[in-house]
Amino acid sequence: MPNKKQHRRTSPVDPIIVLESFPGPCLKPTRVQNDPLHIRALLGDAAWLRLRPAIRKRFGRDAKLGSTHIYRGKMDRIEATLLGLIMAQAARLIGTPMAWSRGKDVPCDVITFDDPDRAGGVVWERHYYFTPNKIQIAKTTKLVSQKEGLLECFGKHFGMKLRLLEEGGALHFISTSFYLQMFGKRIALPGLLSPGKLRVTHRDIGDNWFQFILEVCHPLFGKLAFQNGYFKEEEMKNATRA
Repeated sequence: MPNKKQHRRTSPVDPIIVLESFPGPCLKPTRVQNDPLHIRALLGDAAWLRLRPAIRKRFGRDAKLGSTHIYRGKMDRIEATLLGLIMAQAARLIGTPMAWSRGKDVPCDVITFDDPDRAGGVVWERHYYFTPNKIQIAKTTKLVSQKEGLLECFGKHFGMKLRLLEEGGALHFISTSFYLQMFGKRIALPGLLSPGKLRVTHRDIGDNWFQFILEVCHPLFGKLAFQNGYFKEEEMKNATRA
């Protein structure tokens, strides 16, 4: 279990991002820079500086384009209602954004890398090792739209718009709407037809460990899914699980 003692360290402040537009809805950096998702620019300086230094490092300098990171740990709770499991199973047809089983103390790896199919996108891939013969992989891509801000895409045609929030030194990704992308346009899904509101929290707990919390709540059916885990970065040369 990670040591949850808080370490009050300081770290250099990352530079503000300079962007330029290009054909299509995304933004691309004018140079290889330290924040492909433009977290600081989207949060604002004041909120960015309230984040714990380890989180600023993880989503700032460590997130530079071309880098790959693996965070190894354990999901101590993977919970879902029956409806949540059905929705997770159905989502496998459009891109597998969620694990589709329940579990406790499940070993898990989170791997981040550049999306080869979406310029400026960063893939977040979670590997859940329920048993040696039952491994589930959830995969989404975060990218920035010039007009719509931060997006999270799953598959080729679905995704959600996100807003960022700093709260208690932690970084929160909160969905504001879900969409279907067709013929170059994003069509918003009605709230009742969407999975609801998704909230992902990254919280530093010291000693290079961070807490990951995922919650999905529907306006009619309440909480559909909940995950809680603890992770620490590991060198890629040690990235293969036994």
